[in-house]
Amino acid sequence: MTADTLRVRLGVLRRVATVLFGVALVVGIAIALRDADWAAVRDLTGAGELGLLGLALLVNSVGLVLGMLSWRHLLAGLGSPVGVWTAARIFFVGMITKFVPGRFWALIANIRMGRTAGVTPARMATVYVLNIAVMSLTGLTVGLIAAPSVLGGRGGWLLLAALPVLACAVRPELANRWAAALARLLRRPAPAPAGHRDLRYAIAAQAVSWLVAGLQFWLVAVAAGAPPAASFPVCVGAFGLAAVVGSFVVFVPDGIGVREGILMVALTGLLPLPTAGAVVLVSRLICTVSEIASAGVALLAAELIRRRARPPAGAEPAGAELPAGV
Repeated sequence: MTADTLRVRLGVLRRVATVLFGVALVVGIAIALRDADWAAVRDLTGAGELGLLGLALLVNSVGLVLGMLSWRHLLAGLGSPVGVWTAARIFFVGMITKFVPGRFWALIANIRMGRTAGVTPARMATVYVLNIAVMSLTGLTVGLIAAPSVLGGRGGWLLLAALPVLACAVRPELANRWAAALARLLRRPAPAPAGHRDLRYAIAAQAVSWLVAGLQFWLVAVAAGAPPAASFPVCVGAFGLAAVVGSFVVFVPDGIGVREGILMVALTGLLPLPTAGAVVLVSRLICTVSEIASAGVALLAAELIRRRARPPAGAEPAGAELPAGV
């Protein structure tokens, strides 16, 4: 077999694998939406609270964008700055791969798409590990907001656990060490250290992302009748904590069941158990829909911008990407 023949066959295999992955992703999304408890949505909208649920959908989408910007700063800190729409395309495709069975599809997809943006596989793997570290630190810290409300005055001291995130903001090399420890735990190569300025931006953007995502959960709880003031710290904090804990439970996809269990416990002092269950299910559905919608918008916008920026036929170099800064 000649080298040209081998190259052609490998190209065909890559295209077939891409198509199969796309089909698996569509099927996974369809199953996720089909299995969602739409009856819970009808129960909450019966009292005319559809506006709050729509706002929750929009708010969660904003949180996802902030998460993408955090990821982009990490990549820039590693020496591979990319445009906003290029980052959005890579980030959101990686995010929705969770609908495909398996734990590392996001990394595989990011590596494949990173190549087209001029980012090496090693650097994509590094930002993958660093992003997990930043998400974990900030999510657990935001989760501590719920401690005083859930545990009473005895839990207030737990807010001191926010000091690690503050320490990483002041001395970003601590976050690099955390990422290296996480890589050893996952049996992955130690990541290269990220630049301090971009790491600070990434930590700030991800922390705000968790706060915004928790705001989504609070809006759903208020729509179900939870007292707005009393439920705010519980919902915002519990959502960050539940999402992080659920992401580390590897035997269930996207922490399904684990995240809901933690959120149910947090809501039991504010709402009757059946209502709390409906809130948790509706929040999961809102997160799923906003993730799919955000990914769709990012991919469509990136493709339209790429086509608009494309030079005339015959003038475009092979493998051209989105223009710098886009």
